[in-house]
Amino acid sequence: MLPLKKYNILLVDDNQHFREALRYMLEESNPDGIETIFEAGSGKEALDLIRQHHIDMVFMDIEMPDMNGIEATRLATEQNRFIVIIALSFHKEMQYVMQMLEAGARNYIIKEDINTQALKKIFENSLS
Repeated sequence: MLPLKKYNILLVDDNQHFREALRYMLEESNPDGIETIFEAGSGKEALDLIRQHHIDMVFMDIEMPDMNGIEATRLATEQNRFIVIIALSFHKEMQYVMQMLEAGARNYIIKEDINTQALKKIFENSLS
């Protein structure tokens, strides 16, 4: 049996409490599939971490200081076309969904819908 691949995840959100909750849910939903979880509080900080480390998957908020998630997603996917970016937002409006998908995000999750089962499915479908 082949060893399970472990992935490096980046959580990008300006709300530290949200990042902590998301980290907990990710660790609960995929305990054997995560190597390291990095955190960033802004789009610029996220791009720096993406340049410094091999990141497989990014959970990217849309509204942040310095650089929003749409621009950060566009730049991140220009740097690494294989990176998997999952958009996170409280916004349900289609304009936000379309902007993130056009920027390179592979999926869009409404923050209030996040739970361990949803994260497990996204993790399995996006990285397999």
